[in-house]
Amino acid sequence: MRRAIERFGAIVMAGLEWAGGLAGLSLRALVVGPKRPIGIDDIARQMVEQGVRSLPISTFISLFIGMILTWQFGWALAKFGATMAIGNVASLALVCELVPTLTAITVGAKMAAGMAAELGSMKVTEQIDAVAALGADPFKKLVWPRVCAATLSLPLLVAWGNIIAIFGGMLIAEPVYGVPASYFYETYVDELRPMDYVSSITKGTMFGFLVGVIGCYQGFNTKHGTEAVGVSTTETVVATSICIIIADFYLTMLFF
Repeated sequence: MRRAIERFGAIVMAGLEWAGGLAGLSLRALVVGPKRPIGIDDIARQMVEQGVRSLPISTFISLFIGMILTWQFGWALAKFGATMAIGNVASLALVCELVPTLTAITVGAKMAAGMAAELGSMKVTEQIDAVAALGADPFKKLVWPRVCAATLSLPLLVAWGNIIAIFGGMLIAEPVYGVPASYFYETYVDELRPMDYVSSITKGTMFGFLVGVIGCYQGFNTKHGTEAVGVSTTETVVATSICIIIADFYLTMLFF
């Protein structure tokens, strides 16, 4: 019993230490980042790496999310003869919850893992120490562009995913349940309020910030050795997914 309690306490302390390190990195990046030069070129390069190159997978996921959810809701509504309400039912679930959350978990985890692997390799090969030795701030040069790019890229991917999810729903509504695509679109859009769009984009922004911070923190804290990079990348995917789910819970409480 004593060993179990000690082990549980060690896990709690490690979690608190990790959260504290994450908060410290976030604050330092936000302090040094806005100082001139802002590093527009570095941010743009990271947005291409993280955002533009994630468009294919984001499009694929959003399309099938819209198709799957429309099919499931249509099957349930058909029992009550209410298939014409598919658009009304699917809109809130897709825009406010599934598209931002699943995009963040899949695409965001990919972004964070890439950052952790890249920075972890730099840490193992002492390139981060070389940047500091040359007089540059590693947080300004390496962390700030990645965090900023992730924070800007993910909400744009979420907005794009919301558009693609509508088309996914239209592909199922008309041929499967006989709901005209134009009617599905009208009911889909009419059901949404401005605050629903704000909720979706806000979630994307917060998830993007978490993705950038976790990816950079894990990369900067990679231990020495080639195997450590793989371990850090795996831990990054797990930590990113868990933090996004927790953040989604509190953001949902805030907006609803």
